[in-house]
Amino acid sequence: MKIIEKALMPPLTKLSEQKHLRAVRDGIVSVLPMIITGSIFLLLGQLPIDFIKEPAYSGRIVDIVKFYQETLSPNILIPYRLTMGLMALYASFAIAFSLSQTYEMDSLSTGILSAASFLLTILPQKILLTGGDKPEWIIPIDKLGGKGLFVAIFCAFITVEVTRFLMSKKLFFSMPEGVPPAVTRAFSSLVPGIVVLSLIWGLRMIVDIHALISWILNPLVRTGDGLVAIILINLLIQLIWVTGIHGTSVVNAVALPFWLSYLEDNSAAHAAGNLLPHITSLPFYQWFIWIGGSGATLSLVLMMLFSKSSHLKNLSRIAILPSIFNINEPVIFGLPVVMNPVIAVPFVIAPVVSGTIAFIAVKSGLVQAPYILAPWTLPVFLGALFSTGFDWKAVILVLVNMIVTGLIYYPFFKIMENKALENEGKGDA
Repeated sequence: MKIIEKALMPPLTKLSEQKHLRAVRDGIVSVLPMIITGSIFLLLGQLPIDFIKEPAYSGRIVDIVKFYQETLSPNILIPYRLTMGLMALYASFAIAFSLSQTYEMDSLSTGILSAASFLLTILPQKILLTGGDKPEWIIPIDKLGGKGLFVAIFCAFITVEVTRFLMSKKLFFSMPEGVPPAVTRAFSSLVPGIVVLSLIWGLRMIVDIHALISWILNPLVRTGDGLVAIILINLLIQLIWVTGIHGTSVVNAVALPFWLSYLEDNSAAHAAGNLLPHITSLPFYQWFIWIGGSGATLSLVLMMLFSKSSHLKNLSRIAILPSIFNINEPVIFGLPVVMNPVIAVPFVIAPVVSGTIAFIAVKSGLVQAPYILAPWTLPVFLGALFSTGFDWKAVILVLVNMIVTGLIYYPFFKIMENKALENEGKGDA
């Protein structure tokens, strides 16, 4: 514990407070409601009804299914394409907005400028649309989603830092007193806007920014979707939690863009009827690994419900309802897990084991890879079911992982229970 406290806490505390990483985390988190909304439309537009075919069902039912698949489904998927499918565009605004706030800049104009600079990285195309009589300019939508998320982060950083530099050098149009604040802000952002957009467009004329960043990050993208990444990420998150720092928030600053990029790739592949390209994503961790919250503590809370110790039983009655909805701070700080060397051992090990089992199950094709971002406060079985498009085997996987994590926690739970009973004057269990 002393090694963790001295060697791990200082650098990770600084990492969690780094302005740019904090802006990425906060900006992307602000976009999550949009992504969840898009996921709901994706789920509604891709209902698993392919099994309804003639002659097993009457012609009327088959006609309804055909009407849904050919007419309703394409229209239901439009909100998905304009919410989750534009994830990077929204993120470019939100990240720049968040970062500029830390510098006490005009957040609104900076966010708009960031979104505009991100759009400049995508060359519009002139094509003849169906039913049209002349070519129209269009922007390809594929780079506005998860594929363009890292470019959106790049544009947000460039926009904010260039604008901040110009403002610090007084390179902007100032207006006399008495001019409305909105007009003053508009003219103040004029010079930064010209410089930023010219810089991004000039860079785009030299190199394809999307292809360049994709090439740079490709090794990380491939590594982040593997078993080694699952193990290292979970070890890091749980060890940070043990020291009293919110481990998920620290890691999210770096990992969340990758997870959401995987999720959007999977969603787009499923909407197109293709095989899902990625195993891990944010819902993979939420539903198959962090069952009941960080540390997979739902099994521990269920054991505490039947404990002989009145202290543990009373705590579990407080913690059980939040744990069902994946909120386990009552356990982490009430048991506590923080700075508790006994329960810290299974708290760190359990997610690594459950993550390994989940990876094998999805990799082998036994369970559908998640492609829908369900609200993280759903009960775990519902969340796993929704995120995989109603794959019932996902519920079995969650149940298996709950049993396995329960077995990991059990011997340490008994040590803790015996100590609690001793303190309560009841003797050994």
